[in-house]
This record gives sequence, C-alpha cells and structure tokens, in this order.
Amino acid sequence: MTRLTIEEVEQRQSARALLGCSLDGPKDGATSATYSFELVGWALAEAGPMNRVEAIQEGRVVAAAEPGEAREDIAAAFPDVAHAGTCGFRLPVGTLDLRGEFEISVVAWGGDGSRAEIAAVRGRRAALPAVSEDLIQPLMVNTIGRSGSTWLVWVLSCLAESVCVSPWSSDARVGSYWASVLQTLARPQSYLAQLEPGPIGQPSWWYDRPDLKFGMGGAPALEGWLGGSAVDQLVEMCSERIETFYSRLAEPGDRPRYFVEKFLPHQVVPDLLAEMYGGSREVVLVRDFRDILCSVIAFNHKRGYAAFGRGKAGSDEEYVETVLRSSAEWLKRRLDERGDAIHLIRYEDLIEEPAATVGEMMRYLGLGGGDEEVAAIVERAERDGPVVDEHRTSEKVSASIGRWKRDLPPELVRVCAEVLDPVLVQFGYEPTPELAPEG
Repeated sequence: MTRLTIEEVEQRQSARALLGCSLDGPKDGATSATYSFELVGWALAEAGPMNRVEAIQEGRVVAAAEPGEAREDIAAAFPDVAHAGTCGFRLPVGTLDLRGEFEISVVAWGGDGSRAEIAAVRGRRAALPAVSEDLIQPLMVNTIGRSGSTWLVWVLSCLAESVCVSPWSSDARVGSYWASVLQTLARPQSYLAQLEPGPIGQPSWWYDRPDLKFGMGGAPALEGWLGGSAVDQLVEMCSERIETFYSRLAEPGDRPRYFVEKFLPHQVVPDLLAEMYGGSREVVLVRDFRDILCSVIAFNHKRGYAAFGRGKAGSDEEYVETVLRSSAEWLKRRLDERGDAIHLIRYEDLIEEPAATVGEMMRYLGLGGGDEEVAAIVERAERDGPVVDEHRTSEKVSASIGRWKRDLPPELVRVCAEVLDPVLVQFGYEPTPELAPEG
C-alpha cells in the first residue's frame, strides 16, 4: 500500500549564504508504504558548521535536526574547509504533521544566524483509515478568539443530537488532544524509540527525540510496520478514546450524533479528524475583524495581560498588520479549501437573526431545522445560558456589533482599512468608509 508520494523536489541554491548545498533525498516520484520520509543532504558554509536544519510548512517548523553526518564526498570536494566532512544531515519527517497535499521548505541555519533555503519538497499522503460511522462524529467550530465561539458552542450544545463539555466551564479539546497524540506517536522521532530506546531514565526518552534516524534500530521491516500499519492502528486507538470520553459525558441512554469542539484555522488536526470520521462536519465562524480588534483590546485591558496574540506585537497597529491579518487570511483559506464541506456562520447573523442562522446550520448538519424545533433551541439557549461577565467586553450583546465605529481611534481605523478590508469584503462585510484627511 502506498501511503506517501513525493511529487517534486526543487533544489534552491543559496549562493550568498553557503559554499554549496543539496537535498539528495527523497527523489521525485519516490513512494513509501509508511507515513514518513527522510530528508537527506548537505549544507556547507565557509564561516563554520551549520547548527540546525528545519523542515518548514506554512511558516511553522514541523521537524528539525542538527547536521553532523559524515560526507566524505563533500570533504573531497572542499579540501580547504575543515568541517566539510561532517556537513551532512538526515531529518525524518512525519507527514501527519503536514497537509494531505504538502509543500515544505528545507532550511539550514548557521551559527551566525544566517539562513539558507536548500530545497522545496512537494508531495501527498494517503488519507487515514476511516473509523466506524457508528461513532460520535466531530462537529468542528473553526474560528479565532473573540469571535463569539463560546456562544456558538453553547447553542450547539443545546441540540439534542450533540454533546460537549459546557463552554462556560471549560474550553475542552478532547479531539485535538487525541489527534495530537496520534501526530506525536506517528513521528519517526517517536516510534523509532521502541527500537533505539536511549536514556530511558529521562521522561522524554520515548517521543520527539531529534537523535533518532531511520535504520538506527537495525530492523527495517519493523520500522516499516511502525511507520505504516501501526499508525493505522493508532487511529483506531485514538478514536476509541474520544468515543469513550463523549459517551461518558452524554446523558444516560442518549446516543449523540456529534461532539462539539473548537479549532484554529491553521491547525492540521481538523484535516486529520475529517479523514478519520466520514460524518464529521465543520463550521467556520467569522466576526467583523475590526470588532474583534476592539474586543481583544478591551479584554486585555480588563484582564491586565496580553492575550489572543497581542503580546507578539509591539503596538495595536502591528497587531492588525501581523496577527489579525494572518488569522483572517487563514479563515478565508480554510473556507476556500474545504468549499461546500464547510458551513459559514457570521457572528452578526447569529446574534441578530438567531432563528434563521440556527435553522440553516441544522439543515447543514442533517438535523431537520423546522421552525418550531429551531425556535425551541434558540429559546433554550437564551434561557439557560449563564451571564458570564468575564467573557463580555461590551455592555450588551447588540453593542458588540459595529463597535469599531465608536471605539477605534482614526489611526487604527486607517490601518484596518488597508490591512483587513480585502478579507472583510470576501466574507460579506462592508469596507471601511474613507476618513476625512487628518489636519
């Protein structure tokens, strides 16, 4: 069974940073019966040995290792460079950390902080085996902070066919937890530890060890099984843990159709769960990003610390230009990639037209959505939903819509117009009106 195909390897020489480099493996068209592959190559800088090689997908490091592999051929080619003989690298990569169709950059870092891109690798992996359709299926709410996700999850929890931990008490991530366990155990840096245990006195001897490479255990057939069929069996184990949790959480005698959890748009985890669960559903929740900015500012002022990524930016303007722009673009990308498989909900519609919004969502979920049924769900959500002051940053819910027009200073409005308007209009929001010139 072919679980992995490497479609293209593009060499990218970085002449200014390196004397030379190459990604020798994998090759174009390579296939594997496992969910993992190994990056093999070399990178040589005149200034000194490279101190790190990374595999990067979408700006995030998915695997890393230190160079130091023997390369007699490079030593012969560069006899005047003392460290040329140990400029090789081998970096195993687990593809459950990647998109189903992936592209990664292979990047080397020098001790002086220099960065050199060695190659780009494009490929695809087979979908994970599907679990039984009789299991409780994921209902994934894909969104970003301060978008009203707690209220949406609460509304979804009021459906007779769903189960979730109360969003007012805990932001539970059971599906994410076990999908992350699956990702971790499917990495070569973890499963190879069974053959090469190393210092078992250390708590982390069994997972994410950068010292592990293919072939170290001397049992290629077992390595192949650990990286292929054994991973398929882990899928069954992780889904069983999710099922057991939500079955215990459900009311006695109930058999929910969905479990409800939140996810972030850049995560690979929703892709894995969608592969595992044929009946999964995904809702993308968006809110006017200008109002999100107001809510983040107010929430952080109320709490006294920088949450929702605000600590990564030196100013509110920089926060809009980096963190908020990236989050908005990720949501749009998620919607574009998944198309009709995803249902879009705008926070404003959920607040101002709850019956129509909930009805459309129920029909997407295959749960009917008749007028009387929808009215009962909305009434129950509004009646039983607690008032939690720590979540609120406006006096009343209606005041949270369009608050940017009152709360944002002109300089921030201008930044929002420049940075966020292109994505806002794609979600159906009005662009920012032009402000009068300053002065």
